[in-house]
Amino acid sequence: MHWTDFLVIIASGSFGGLLSSLYIHDGSLILPKIIELELSDGSKGRNYHIGFLSDLVLGAGAGLIAVLPIGLEFPKYIYMAIIAGFGGGSFIAKQAKLTAEDKVSSQDKLPTIVASSVPEPKPSDEVTFELAISDRKGEKMT
Repeated sequence: MHWTDFLVIIASGSFGGLLSSLYIHDGSLILPKIIELELSDGSKGRNYHIGFLSDLVLGAGAGLIAVLPIGLEFPKYIYMAIIAGFGGGSFIAKQAKLTAEDKVSSQDKLPTIVASSVPEPKPSDEVTFELAISDRKGEKMT
């Protein structure tokens, strides 16, 4: 592959990333901006939001990752890079959303641990506890 092929793949992937950004944000282009923050200690800080440029970078990377191992020829690699660029940011965003949803749903699946009451121990006695683990229906698990 010639170096111009790499530039075409990067540009095609970036174009796919731009299309993805427009699709995700309902046709709006989120421009880069600097956000002024007031920190808890009273000082001020800055946060940089790069907007649609993040989708361009993700698209370029996804285009390169998708095309280079396959070794496609011109013009087939352009189509593949655009498709990969479009899906690159969307895939990462969807995975982040699913991960957050899985964290919430996994907390509902945790078993309930119930400690049975034991009589007050004498100072010289050994202390033992009996634990019973049950699922949400109240049935004991083994």
